Amino acid sequence: MDHSSDLPLITALPRAWMAFSKAPWRHVGLSALVLISGIGLALIGQDLRGMPAPWLNRLGDLSVLSSLVVPIVPSLALLELADHCLTGNQRELKTPRRRARWVLRQTFTLLVLEGIFLAGGVAVMQSLSWALGTISPTLAGFSVIAGSLVLLHWIYTQVMALPLLVHHHHHALEAMAHSRQLVNNNGLKVLAMLGLITGLNLLGLLVASLGLLLSLPFSALVLMACCRSQTPWRSDSRRNMLPT
Repeated sequence: MDHSSDLPLITALPRAWMAFSKAPWRHVGLSALVLISGIGLALIGQDLRGMPAPWLNRLGDLSVLSSLVVPIVPSLALLELADHCLTGNQRELKTPRRRARWVLRQTFTLLVLEGIFLAGGVAVMQSLSWALGTISPTLAGFSVIAGSLVLLHWIYTQVMALPLLVHHHHHALEAMAHSRQLVNNNGLKVLAMLGLITGLNLLGLLVASLGLLLSLPFSALVLMACCRSQTPWRSDSRRNMLPT
């Protein structure tokens, strides 16, 4: 699998602004759906869990659990919209129904695989620390530190997996491999991108959380813009950084 390796971070914000201006209300509407389906369901679940009736408590647990799963659908729609707007194609922004079902299926597969790998890593780290603890507590402590660093690095290399899945139509394992390759080749740029996205959403939280209606679309647009990696020092790829 041969991919370009230079992440165009410098042009991400200008491209995000140009793409946002093509469908601003659709971006804001999908961001509202993400917030309502996440925060709204969680708040309802917390209220229900405080009720005296046991069946309402169970319904509250289900609502809290749903707040972790339901936002995936509007989040995917937001990423798809961002990807369409960044291509410069204003004729049709709708995603075919079969394509939407395929992306949703691959996304859940990706999340399950990520969860399995993470749980497996934690289990191996715990087993190794327990085995080394019978020899020396110091070795056990070092194994926990080393295992935590390895897991954190692995999580860091997977931050681009979902955007790459949406943009390149990857299967789950292909998206994971491509994300690892892209992050390893652009470690500092990906770190700067995460800092930019974090800063945007912190600014959104400062305005009574209403700013998230704007910061979430820009975060999605920056992520999808960074999926369009370029071949380093190629004049033709530099010309194609901005949408036409």
